[in-house]
Amino acid sequence: MRKLLPLLTCLLLIGCGEKKGTGDNSETDTGSASEEPTAPNESAAPSVDSATVESPANEVADLSPLPETITKGFIMGLWAKPHDGRGIIEELADEHIRAGVWKVVTGMGPDKGEVVDTTEASMIVKMVDRRFQVWQWSVGQHIEYSFVTYDYDAKRYRWWGVQPDGFIMEWSGRRYWRNLMEWETVKVPEEDVRMTVREVFVSEDRKKLQMAGEIKRDDEVVAYRKDEFTWLSELPEEHRLPEAK
Repeated sequence: MRKLLPLLTCLLLIGCGEKKGTGDNSETDTGSASEEPTAPNESAAPSVDSATVESPANEVADLSPLPETITKGFIMGLWAKPHDGRGIIEELADEHIRAGVWKVVTGMGPDKGEVVDTTEASMIVKMVDRRFQVWQWSVGQHIEYSFVTYDYDAKRYRWWGVQPDGFIMEWSGRRYWRNLMEWETVKVPEEDVRMTVREVFVSEDRKKLQMAGEIKRDDEVVAYRKDEFTWLSELPEEHRLPEAK
């Protein structure tokens, strides 16, 4: 099961707060760093997916298509492109998206109060083709590549990540008010394993975020984890557009 765990961490740098604007979607407090993210009551806190207006149809038509089948070649092709933050789709272009280099400290354990098995990873995050947030996640020699986008047909956030052995994991996500994103696994290497993760930003400058997740086997929780993300720096030169250097 441990080979599944790095990809729990990778998906979290998608913007997970409310979008700034008028009406009920204005920014709200995220709470302290010690609070564990929890899913809201859907009747009291509808998801942002259904509560906001999607990008205009003509803008969506101009986007790079989302393939019916996601392959390693497609993911690596996205990663090979330089960061371009211009014209990002409305569903991803909220104030919480921050490209750059991140440090991730992960704790795992058998219960929420005992997450003592810790690891430290590095992430590089960038935007490409207006609709894809892609990243490289690495700890030691272990490197994985992932991307997040919004699927207008499914009306869901979608996430795919390729592991070193070539297996491609898949997640489905919903963004809620109060700076909360929740993801659930769709496809993982072990058929009887399912994972859920929830995350919130815990600093005004968007340089800190927190995640809590649980791993289930046959619907029984077998492990908990907590992650703390710290933004370290802007993107290295090699990941930027030539004109932006």
